[in-house]
Amino acid sequence: MTGARTVAAPQEYWERYYAEQFRFGLGTEDILAALVQVPPIHRWADLGCGSESLLWAIALRAERLVAVDADSQRLAILREFAAVERPRGIHRTALTLCGRTEPDAFVNRCRSLKATVVADCLTGAPLGDSILAATKVELVTQFGLLGLCSSEQHFLDCFAAVHQLLASDGWAAGANWVARDLAERVELTEPLYWQAAANAGISLLLLRRIPSADPEFPAVWTYLGRKRHP
Repeated sequence: MTGARTVAAPQEYWERYYAEQFRFGLGTEDILAALVQVPPIHRWADLGCGSESLLWAIALRAERLVAVDADSQRLAILREFAAVERPRGIHRTALTLCGRTEPDAFVNRCRSLKATVVADCLTGAPLGDSILAATKVELVTQFGLLGLCSSEQHFLDCFAAVHQLLASDGWAAGANWVARDLAERVELTEPLYWQAAANAGISLLLLRRIPSADPEFPAVWTYLGRKRHP
């Protein structure tokens, strides 16, 4: 998540959704199940990451993570949590769900966080001066970021922009929650996703709208795809 339009302030959001107990029925388990399909990769960029990258990292096998968000407080929570190297309840359940039973599984995920970058990926702010400028990445993710777009065109533009970081044959994965109150938010639809993926050169392998028990966000779209060769 990113920016001021999220449902809660950084610490409140972290405690509400990513505290001790794994909340089944919100789509989280479905997102993790999609992410475990991604093979081991070297470089991963999580855009609009909020404080939650290490939950998704459990499902993935990535050596180097760069976490990007517009909110420095959310990035600070992420860095502090990674430094402690101790999973909360939600992470312990995720480790079990993803079959990550090796003793150092969570510690290794924490140590994969190599950098955090303050940037608003919804405004097209350049990442050219960041660590991401050096080489293309093998995986780009976003969880909640593009659901904050204000219109279909904004969604199409941002989807294309964030995947410019992706190497050919690289992986794209993410999820966007459907707000009950769509004020200032794009209405997410299957045709919109297919058009965005086509524009960005992404071949979708998975696209699902999953019901959620969260009354504020009654559904979540999740997707998985590969970047086509030019």
